[in-house]
Amino acid sequence: MSSSTIVLFSIVLSMFGNNYSQHIQILTPPVVELPHPYSYGYSFGDELEYRDVEYIADAEGFRPIIRSNEPGMSNQAAADTTYLVQPPPPAAVVQGLRKVGPLK
Repeated sequence: MSSSTIVLFSIVLSMFGNNYSQHIQILTPPVVELPHPYSYGYSFGDELEYRDVEYIADAEGFRPIIRSNEPGMSNQAAADTTYLVQPPPPAAVVQGLRKVGPLK
């Protein structure tokens, strides 16, 4: 039985108070039975409005889980996407940013 090595790619970019990150973890040699989660995300401004996306992309399709506190997001599922939404930061509420209603 051979041992597996974890290869981790991670990048974090920070400019003007905003952050972007991407993380990939891969087992080598690949373990076919276990899909590997990948992730990317960002945070915006001092109040740390954020979106983090973790996903698996394999023969069964693209299956993301989105965690966010962005104004306008809801926990409503769409396709194979799961949303885990927190209330927006106070500064976003004060600015009048709110959940957008359906298009008419």
